[in-house]
Amino acid sequence: MFAWGAVGSVPDASENLCRCNYFKNFIPLQEPEWTVFYILSHLRLNVFRWCPSNGVEMKKFIASFLTTSWIVLAILCVSASEAGDASLINPESVPVYQPKFFPFEGGERQVYRAHWNGLVSVATAEVQTTPAVVNGKKVLQVQVEAKSSRMLDLIWKMRDTIISTFDAKALSPSHFKFNQRENSRIIDTEARYNDTSRRWAVNRRQVGKKPRLYEFDSQNTLDPITAAYLSRSVDFKVGDRLYFKIFGGRYRYLLELHVEKKELVELESGKVEAYKVIPRIQNLTKTGYAARLNEAAIWISADERRLPVKLSSKILFGTVYLDLVQDKHGAQSASAGPPKPSS
Repeated sequence: MFAWGAVGSVPDASENLCRCNYFKNFIPLQEPEWTVFYILSHLRLNVFRWCPSNGVEMKKFIASFLTTSWIVLAILCVSASEAGDASLINPESVPVYQPKFFPFEGGERQVYRAHWNGLVSVATAEVQTTPAVVNGKKVLQVQVEAKSSRMLDLIWKMRDTIISTFDAKALSPSHFKFNQRENSRIIDTEARYNDTSRRWAVNRRQVGKKPRLYEFDSQNTLDPITAAYLSRSVDFKVGDRLYFKIFGGRYRYLLELHVEKKELVELESGKVEAYKVIPRIQNLTKTGYAARLNEAAIWISADERRLPVKLSSKILFGTVYLDLVQDKHGAQSASAGPPKPSS
């Protein structure tokens, strides 16, 4: 059943409720969707003393809400639990991994759906991997398109794109772009790796602000997408811990991936055997966003694909899940479903 609001003005804030019926007038929402939206609108006033005009705090909440929806969020190993008091290894001790498996070398395409507490979709993301030749070298180009759902667009519209280019065999990075389109905020981040000087140059442009250029010695620091594909290519088993140094524009992090166990995971297509990986992250620069991320888990298929199939991450209210809903493997392959269910 659709929920339509009666046409009228925005309720007076003194009602001690922030119903946001104004938004309800413009778009038909399924009943579960409206329930979630209604809860979110109440949270602004009743929990945080928010009101419709106080956009700053709402943006902080929605940004946190979408952090784990952002695929590169999960799949790309950026969604992780904060290291907390337990220190990770010395950053100088991070291994230089040698790729062993290349399940993505023929190209692939995945679609993921993020949902809150299993109730309603909040975002989708498409990951496209394409073999290419750049300057005579075989490379892989990965493009991630993430967007918020129609319901969430009413209060936080996200249309973000990440493009990463890396060597097809060594899986060494060369170029990284992150275009953020979030409500009125427009940020373009472009990073290039100089193989001769072994340095990254990061150019960050935000509308309304002065462009910034950051440079730093690589010291085996990868962009998050390259790190994700490298983690899929190494030989790991239950009990192993993988370590990567990654950057996200201005900030750098140390990422730990703990392969906790192997278990069956429920997807729309059925049950899939997968490795449960617990990520932890800590800031390597003076500031960063590690503290925003909390209690995450990633499930990677236990077959030759090593494909991320599910992620969960707790937020302030409940849990955001990210599920694989479409998978196409190989440049010439027909469209297929997610990894074959376990018998």
